[in-house]
Amino acid sequence: MNAVAYYSNTGRSKIIAQYFADKLGYDIFDIYRSTHTAFDSLVLVFPVHCQSLPDAVKTFLAKIQTNDLTLIATYGRMCHGNALYEAQQKYKHNIIAAAYVPTKHTYLQEHDFDDFQRLDAVLQKIEHPSPIRIPKSYKNLFADFFKKRRSQAGVKIIKTDKCNNCGVCNQACDLKAIDNGVPNNKCIRCLKCVDACPARAIEYKLSIPMKLYLKKKKRDDLVIYI
Repeated sequence: MNAVAYYSNTGRSKIIAQYFADKLGYDIFDIYRSTHTAFDSLVLVFPVHCQSLPDAVKTFLAKIQTNDLTLIATYGRMCHGNALYEAQQKYKHNIIAAAYVPTKHTYLQEHDFDDFQRLDAVLQKIEHPSPIRIPKSYKNLFADFFKKRRSQAGVKIIKTDKCNNCGVCNQACDLKAIDNGVPNNKCIRCLKCVDACPARAIEYKLSIPMKLYLKKKKRDDLVIYI
């Protein structure tokens, strides 16, 4: 089986995944909504979380087998950290291509990645596979410390009086991290609930340290390993 798998809370990684699926003619699926574990060729698309590999992707990599694996990590134009190298450590063989793709940051109103033709080198490598090794990249020394708590401290999720307890946010959240507008300690502040709410009853507020962090110079580096 050839497939493109994606983990995408905001939809941006899904857009990249759909491009690969369309170009390659592969099936496409959300890693939360598939029971497939064996593949001939697999493209895995996921966002960088706090310069790191998301826990959901670690779990997925631990249960799959594939002859050829391509890794595509999207990042919000800040720092992509070391996510691809960490993925390589989790799945130690058969990686044939990888890339860091700069996309819109979840907390900023800015342009999104749209130069898809720049990914065609990866498509060509998938058609003619050979193993690669992904080098380490820069990652802040403190990036792994209290990642979830840092996200929760940086962004406050607010339930407003518009909420009618419809439960749409509950259904949208794969982490089961919200109950009718009220987040729990599983919440990673991806804002999927904010986007999903039909009544626009969930808002968010950035802390001052988060606002200062987001003012840092942005990066547009598309990094490809083939």
